[in-house]
Amino acid sequence: MDELVEILTEDGKHTGEKISKAIAHKEGICHGISVIALIDNQGRLLIQKRAEKKRDEPNKWDVSGAGHIDPGEKPDQAARRELFEELGIDVEEKDMQLIDTYLNQNILANDVFLNHYTYLFVARKNINIDNIAPEKSEVSDFMFVDKKKYLELQKNGELVLATKHCSKILNYMK
Repeated sequence: MDELVEILTEDGKHTGEKISKAIAHKEGICHGISVIALIDNQGRLLIQKRAEKKRDEPNKWDVSGAGHIDPGEKPDQAARRELFEELGIDVEEKDMQLIDTYLNQNILANDVFLNHYTYLFVARKNINIDNIAPEKSEVSDFMFVDKKKYLELQKNGELVLATKHCSKILNYMK
């Protein structure tokens, strides 16, 4: 069975209704996602490359972790869960800061209509890159980038579409 998401209004208010993620994407129904940007003490952002077999935007670079908020889950919990599921990195709530909320609407190449009310978090943590354990079905590569490299990837169209809304991350990078 397809996972469920909670329907939100386009200003982020909970409706209490649930729907399958597949239907939400097919019909453009608003629901929540959390995005987390992990910044190390050198001001570099950890980015991940989406696996080749991902349905949406395969082989594109994305921020450290991102994913749907489960019904009843808080946005910060979802961000922490996604980072752990995708890269094996655990961050504490005290190390996270909500820096933005926004509506992200995009139509992807495979006729998926994203209508995501998004919570954007920054977390500061030093990570030994050798200790990162990517989930192979989700992530094919990862690296730390400075602001210049991030902007270059963005300019070249190598980042997922949603990162166009993540410009506030740049305030935390060097």
